[in-house]
Amino acid sequence: MLASYQIGRQTNEMTTVFVLHHVRKDDEFGDDAKLIGVYSSDASAQTAKERLSIQPGFREHPEGFEISRYVLDIDHWTEGFITTTRINMPLEHEEAETWAMVLVQDLYDGRYEVCGPMPEDEHWRFPPGSIVKCEAVIEDGVECLVASSIA
Repeated sequence: MLASYQIGRQTNEMTTVFVLHHVRKDDEFGDDAKLIGVYSSDASAQTAKERLSIQPGFREHPEGFEISRYVLDIDHWTEGFITTTRINMPLEHEEAETWAMVLVQDLYDGRYEVCGPMPEDEHWRFPPGSIVKCEAVIEDGVECLVASSIA
């Protein structure tokens, strides 16, 4: 006969676990997140946090510990996601060719949807919501994308 194990804490017929992360904000590389562990109780996660808070790196960033409660066997992320990137957007009504750096959603087929809002003091050639094609150009020795036409 197989032994059965209860994981976590039963809450209204649902099993709960506690996830301990450490997230350090890094100006050069963005967030540096580490999954420390998954625990059967908040107390166990707190004990792990205390145990690790004296270790190198963690002791210099004690504010980075996070404990999250999760119910098992349900979806915790229920929507899809989008991929965004920044492109150069030509500005209208300028003496010389000038660009603004704007955020676009990558539609994965060579097209990009321009995200908004547009600042009041700028006039983008293609407003938020436009679907555009981009050209790769070299600017200061670096390749970048520039919105070139409506897709």
